[in-house]
Amino acid sequence: MKRCPECRRDYHDDSLLYCLDDGSTLLDGPSSTGAATAILHRAASANEALTRAQISAAEAETGPQAPGQAAGKPSIAVLPFANISKDPDNEYFCDGLAEELLNALAKIDDLKVAARTSAFSFKGRNANVSEIAAALKVDTVLEGSVRRQADRIRITTQLISAADGYHLWSERYDREMKDIFDVQDEIALAVVDALKVKLLGTKQAAVLKRYTENAEALDFYLRGLSYFAKFTPEYFQKAIESFTSAIEIDPNYAPPYAGLAESYCEMSFFASAHEWMPKAKASARKALEVDDTLGSAHNALAVTLMYYDRDFPGAEKEFQRAISLDPGSAHIHMWYGWFLGLMRRFDEAEDRVRHARGLDPLSHLINLGIGAIYLWSGKLDRAVEELSRVVDLNPNFPISYIYLAEAYVEKREFAAALATLDNAPITFNDPISRSAVAYVYAKAGGRDKAFEMLAELEGESCGEFDQAVYIAKVYLALDDTDRAFGWLEKACNEHSVWLIWMGVDPAFDPLRHDQRFMEMLKRMNLPQ
Repeated sequence: MKRCPECRRDYHDDSLLYCLDDGSTLLDGPSSTGAATAILHRAASANEALTRAQISAAEAETGPQAPGQAAGKPSIAVLPFANISKDPDNEYFCDGLAEELLNALAKIDDLKVAARTSAFSFKGRNANVSEIAAALKVDTVLEGSVRRQADRIRITTQLISAADGYHLWSERYDREMKDIFDVQDEIALAVVDALKVKLLGTKQAAVLKRYTENAEALDFYLRGLSYFAKFTPEYFQKAIESFTSAIEIDPNYAPPYAGLAESYCEMSFFASAHEWMPKAKASARKALEVDDTLGSAHNALAVTLMYYDRDFPGAEKEFQRAISLDPGSAHIHMWYGWFLGLMRRFDEAEDRVRHARGLDPLSHLINLGIGAIYLWSGKLDRAVEELSRVVDLNPNFPISYIYLAEAYVEKREFAAALATLDNAPITFNDPISRSAVAYVYAKAGGRDKAFEMLAELEGESCGEFDQAVYIAKVYLALDDTDRAFGWLEKACNEHSVWLIWMGVDPAFDPLRHDQRFMEMLKRMNLPQ
């Protein structure tokens, strides 16, 4: 046992001789080859603990589980690397390196890798390894630090056993930036070796595959990933700029094209699909032209075929291809689960999204997907249970309150529906959220409030957001079927990405025997 003189914490391995003092300086000392050369202390509040909502979300999949009990095969969580550079703007680079390593390891069939959303949810927390491992259901944790100065970089990593806190492997790399790709390969292979995972030729090639040899292009790509992960229209735009810069430096770098495609797809949910979806499809196809083995590009193409072209067989083919190439991607499994749900294949959808949650238990998007599928399939009690968990998991996620309120509406528990919206610790600023709120008020008897909000929304209907489908929902709740159809026709003509929801959304159940509605479903290739 050894106590760090800086932070006064005890550590098991006496060969660990270094500590980060204030999160910015690495204390120098004698080196020990092959032994640990640093201990990472996260710049986090000492009183911030792992939230019960996170553990609850993880346990929802398979029940409580102690560290070291990951079933069947070795498992690992890659935490975001700590930025110990003097420049705080290097945060994106540290996160990106960890994400790249995580994605490489996820290509190994015999290794379970916790997905980015869940692993990165512990960033800035003071949770210990055993807590993290229990929440993510893994038996090892990889953490690291990055110190970057000009063209020099120091990366320190260690692989820790969750069962006893001992270090299975640790190393420090002092290199030039141009050698960053070699460092990534060395870390990946060292982790595989420490976990005693067999890596055959084809899989080793996939894990060590380099999509570029240009460190500057990689830097812009990692910056784009960081922006994309913030998941707002403003940051999607910044991600687009960064991915474009990476491509300008290396036009044969496939992942930034896929990043562009995914960013364009997400933008189409906040603005005109006509503007963004063709760009998404072109970027996805360009990525596949450069490298047909990129699962994220096949996934992005599937999303464009699903939402914009409404070529559902083609979309499913691309989703399945993406999964075959990248079976460890919770993101791809989640998208395919949404697709299956929208095709009314609810049992398959539930299985697929649950599989995604097994990889990424703390993702609010994935947990929302499970709740949505229960709502669409009429399992209302389970929908309320799941959606309540999402609200606990991420209280600042507006759509979870809306789905939960709509689940209460279907249960005819109108007071609970209104309370869900009224007590939400957020404001519903965007037109789509406000139209969904107006729908709940209309169903719950607040017709005057619904009409007031509807007047505002109709005045904005030619603006940035595409909310015609949601305005139609409000009119339907107000028993004005003809105006509801008028707005659905507008959405259909505008190629709204939201329109395929009407095939499963219980709000449209009153129209399911209306000939006009059945004709619209047929035009969109949706199941009757």
